[in-house]
Amino acid sequence: MITNLSSLWEVVLAALVFGAGVPAVFAVAVRWWANAEAVDADGRVHRNYPTLAGALICVSLIVVVVVAGILFTAKAFIAHQFGIHLFGQS
Repeated sequence: MITNLSSLWEVVLAALVFGAGVPAVFAVAVRWWANAEAVDADGRVHRNYPTLAGALICVSLIVVVVVAGILFTAKAFIAHQFGIHLFGQS
């Protein structure tokens, strides 16, 4: 019982990070991407490069998390088929 309860906080933390954190980072990326360009009254486009860089960093983080999740899910298959041991798969 104590072992199950001590592992519960790890599951809750992972659920919060991946269940709510990743979509929140994606929402921030979309918001920053939308605010990265503005058109003034003369029709000229003004780019906000720090905002665009922040959006690209967020999108890159999302891509890394998705790829890592796919690799984590397929770690046994990859270890068996190719002999590449990821995430401590033996």
